[in-house]
Amino acid sequence: MKLRREFVRDGETVTVTAEHVAGDRWRVHVGDNVLELEAQALGDGGVRLVRATDDLAAAAIAYGASAGQQFMVRIQGRTHTLAAPTGRSGSAAGGGDGTVIAPMTGTVLEVLCAAGDTVSADQTLVVVSAMKMEHKLTAGIAGVVESVAATAGATVEQGEVLAVVAAEAREP
Repeated sequence: MKLRREFVRDGETVTVTAEHVAGDRWRVHVGDNVLELEAQALGDGGVRLVRATDDLAAAAIAYGASAGQQFMVRIQGRTHTLAAPTGRSGSAAGGGDGTVIAPMTGTVLEVLCAAGDTVSADQTLVVVSAMKMEHKLTAGIAGVVESVAATAGATVEQGEVLAVVAAEAREP
C-alpha cells in the first residue's frame, strides 16, 4: 500500500508519500527526506511515529492527530498544523491561515501573545498541555494577532480556536 498526500505548512506545499513495508513499518518520504518509521495507533485517534531503530533515545520523533480538516504533528517539542491545499494555488483552508487551533483536548499552560501583537510565523503563541506533552502552538504565518480566546489554566477541546493572526500585507 502506498499513500500520497500534499499538505500546506507555512504557506508552502509539502508532498508526503508513505509506503507500507511490513507490520507497523512504513517508509515515509517528506520532500527529499526518507524515513523508516513504525506507526503506533493510540487510543485518542492519534498516531505515534517512531524511527525504526534500536536506539530508543532517538526513536520517538513525532505524534500526529487529526483536528477536523487539519492534521496536528508534534515534532521535537513543537506542534505544527498541516492542512490539505485547496485549489491550484496551494493556499490552505486552515493551518497556515493564521488560526491557532488546539491539537487535542488539554489545558492552556501559557498565552504568549495579545491582540495587536506583531508575530513571526514560527513564534510560539499558546502552550497547551495534553497527553502529558506540552504543545507549543504557532499560527504558521507572520502578522498581527487579531484575537486571543485562550486563557491560561482553561481547558480547551480539540479543534477549538485559541488565537487568530492576520497576515502581514505584502508590498508589490
